Amino acid sequence: MPSPFPGMDPWLEAADVWPGFHDLSIAKTVEVLQPILRPMGYYADSGERAWLGRAGRIVRPDVVALRTRKPPRQTGGVAVVHPDEPVRIARATVEVREPYVEVFRASNHQLVTSIEFVSPTNKSSNKGRRLYLEKQRELRGAEINLVEIDLLRSGRFILDIPPTVVESLKPWHYLVNLVRAEASEYEVYPVQLRDRLPRIGVPLQVGDPDATLDLQEVFTRAYEIGPYPERLNYNQPPEPPLSHDDDLWAEQILRTAGLRQ
Repeated sequence: MPSPFPGMDPWLEAADVWPGFHDLSIAKTVEVLQPILRPMGYYADSGERAWLGRAGRIVRPDVVALRTRKPPRQTGGVAVVHPDEPVRIARATVEVREPYVEVFRASNHQLVTSIEFVSPTNKSSNKGRRLYLEKQRELRGAEINLVEIDLLRSGRFILDIPPTVVESLKPWHYLVNLVRAEASEYEVYPVQLRDRLPRIGVPLQVGDPDATLDLQEVFTRAYEIGPYPERLNYNQPPEPPLSHDDDLWAEQILRTAGLRQ
């Protein structure tokens, strides 16, 4: 079953849904790009960065320890009062994973382009944001192309482009940013909720034409192979909420598709 929306589906931003959709988007980007890149002398592969972070949920221990109270200790006839003993539970850590796509020159396996689907951790958490900003700087210093795809309406802006430039492009809900090695201009695709996701140029080595990546095709393949027609609850508002006009527009689409009662 295809998505009812012409472009991005705002219900996919739910915290428990996005990680799976992010992973599928990476896999489908490789799938879509590979037959385009091979005749050009390139190939795509997926990579991953990972780190340990605090669990963003309540973790219940297997065994619950009851609080105990130390009895007062007599010292020279004077009772020394100690604090009550708390329940001690180790802070849980989780492994945070962020996959991405890399494009290599087939003849020498040289990395030429990195493709990032921005995650909520990049736009919010301290460590995830710091690691992403470090990667931006490293790629820029190594003169490697970067394609940034931000399909999240929530979170702090993080793309490698001045916020003043982005402000001048409003209104938009999503952004795609091409950072070419030794670029002399910004290349940005501002996308609104009601728009089809764009076909973008994936830059390769200087002198070679771009490989065209159809983001709507990537989205459609990821949506249709995933559990989203069954899992997404379109009777509940998305997070973050839509504007009044966009909410009315989305409601009409969902009712027409038979997905909202």
